[in-house]
Amino acid sequence: MLSRIRKLVRNNQETERPAELTTTFYDIIGDVHGQAKELVALLKKMGYTKTQETWSHSFRKAVFVGDFISRGPSSRKVLTIVREMVQNGTGLAILGNHELNAIGHFTRNKQGVPYREATGSNQRMMERLKAEYADDPLLLKETIKWLRQLPLFLDLGGIRIVHAYWAPGNLQLITQKMVKGRLTKSLLNELFNVRSAFGDAVRQTTRGVELRLPRDFIIKDDKNIRRTNFRIKWWEHPEGQTFKKISYGNKFVLPNYTVPNEFLFPFRVYMPNEPIVFVGHYCIDSGPLIPTGNICCVDNCVANGGRLAAYRWSGESTAVEANFVFQKKFKS
Repeated sequence: MLSRIRKLVRNNQETERPAELTTTFYDIIGDVHGQAKELVALLKKMGYTKTQETWSHSFRKAVFVGDFISRGPSSRKVLTIVREMVQNGTGLAILGNHELNAIGHFTRNKQGVPYREATGSNQRMMERLKAEYADDPLLLKETIKWLRQLPLFLDLGGIRIVHAYWAPGNLQLITQKMVKGRLTKSLLNELFNVRSAFGDAVRQTTRGVELRLPRDFIIKDDKNIRRTNFRIKWWEHPEGQTFKKISYGNKFVLPNYTVPNEFLFPFRVYMPNEPIVFVGHYCIDSGPLIPTGNICCVDNCVANGGRLAAYRWSGESTAVEANFVFQKKFKS
C-alpha cells in the first residue's frame, strides 16, 4: 500500500485519504522568507485547499522548517498562513534563525531594551517586518509572543525536523531549559548571551556547525563581504578533509587545502543509520539537496531567485529526489 501512495505522491495525484491509511504523512516545506505568493501556489500544487479557517490536506500535514519571515515582501501573510495551520492542526512549524532575530529585536526587557537589537542587513529586515504591521503594531507584538511558543526541533518518529543541525546533546539541553516548550523572557537572556551553553546549543541548532577560516585566507561571498567562518557537513567526520569538500551551503569558493587540526573542534556527527533529518537554512540553489540518504535540505533558495521547495514524505527511510515539489519564484 505504501508503494502505491508513494507513486501517487511522485505524480502529485493523491486527493483522497486511502481507507487503509492510518499513518500521518508530511510535506516538509523549506525556508519561505516572506514569499507568500509562492507558498500559496506550492500548497495548491500539493493538493491543499483553503477553508475559512486555514489551509489543509485530506490526509497530509505541512511542516515548516523555519525562516518563514524576512527578505521577501509578505512576511506578515506568511506568518498568518503558518500560524493558522499550526493552530488548526493542519501544520507544524519550528523556529529558524530569522525568527530568533525577530524575537530578540522586538521583545523588550524590563528596562525597555531589546534582548538583541538587530544590526546591518538584519536591522533593515526587521524594519520591513515592522512596516508590514504599521496598521496593527499590537498584532506584531502578539505574533512575536506566539513565535516564542514554537519548538526548535521535531522528532516525528520516522523523520526529524531541525533548521540547521541535529545534535542530541544540544536538543536535550534545549528541552530541559525551555519552560513548557516556551522561550520565556528569562531564557532570552541566556539565548543571546555569547557565553551561554544554552545560547550555543540554540545557535548550532539554528545555524549549523561552522569552522573558522585561517586569518590569511581572504575569502568574500557573492555580496563581496569577507567571511571568517564557513558551514560544514555535520554528517561527515572533518579530519583529513579539505575546506572545499567539507563545506556545505556556502556562497563562496573554498580552497582544496586540508583543514588544519587546530581549526577543528568536537561535534556530534550524524550517523548513516539514523532517521532522515530535514533541514532548511543552507540555501542550496545548486548542488545536492540530498547530500546523503538521511540528510535532506528543503531550502532551494527562493529568497535569492531560486525555488520554494517541499519534500513529500510518505514513510520511506531514505530520501529520494523524486519526492520534491518546487514552486518557481514569481516575477515581481
